[in-house]
Amino acid sequence: MELRLIMEKLRNRFTVPTRLEGTSWNPKVMELPPGERFLVVAPHPDDDAVGCGGSIIKLVDAGKKVRVAYLSIQEGDFTIEHRRGEISRALEHLGVADHVLHETPFPSARDATRIIAEELSSGYDAVFIPSPFENHDHHLRTFEACADALRSTDERPDLIMYEIWGTLMPNLLVPISEVMERKVAAIQEHGTQCADIDYERVARGMNGYRAAASALDGYAEAFMHMPASTMLKLF
Repeated sequence: MELRLIMEKLRNRFTVPTRLEGTSWNPKVMELPPGERFLVVAPHPDDDAVGCGGSIIKLVDAGKKVRVAYLSIQEGDFTIEHRRGEISRALEHLGVADHVLHETPFPSARDATRIIAEELSSGYDAVFIPSPFENHDHHLRTFEACADALRSTDERPDLIMYEIWGTLMPNLLVPISEVMERKVAAIQEHGTQCADIDYERVARGMNGYRAAASALDGYAEAFMHMPASTMLKLF
């Protein structure tokens, strides 16, 4: 199912918001995405830090309103209290005070859609979600649930799709060199999740590549940025 979804989307041509003045092959470099109020939807705690942690830090530092919604919590050889502590410390590094953590396994499609629709009802200028080119089932289901939630409401924020495990075709780059070590500190707090996969290495590699590919120094986060109406037409 996931492969069919990806191949279908690759056949589409991606359009770019006029105000970004870029293309998916020559991303527009911006210090911050446009907007004042942002929602970050993360399938699990740590996806936000890895995928868009630098941009979250920069938005908070600039006085923008940022809320993070975690759809689930990981299970493993650790207590939920220990995991809560990791999540809390990571959010402190990101500067995020407004968040919600659903302490359950990943929800059904219906529940995920309902949760996101409820979050959207507060009204946001833009919503960060995993891209449709992720190679993780929960990441793809989060994208699909967000699309379904948008179809069920009148809310039409911009969508800022981020990469965690799979690369996307970006039309927006946000340089994050000056906050990279804070992003890494947030990632490192998720020690139970970094035990098997070196997410610091993942983030440094991905963000270093994104900067180098656009002739930038240091690190940058890459996104597909488009109005919700355009995303719904494409997907």
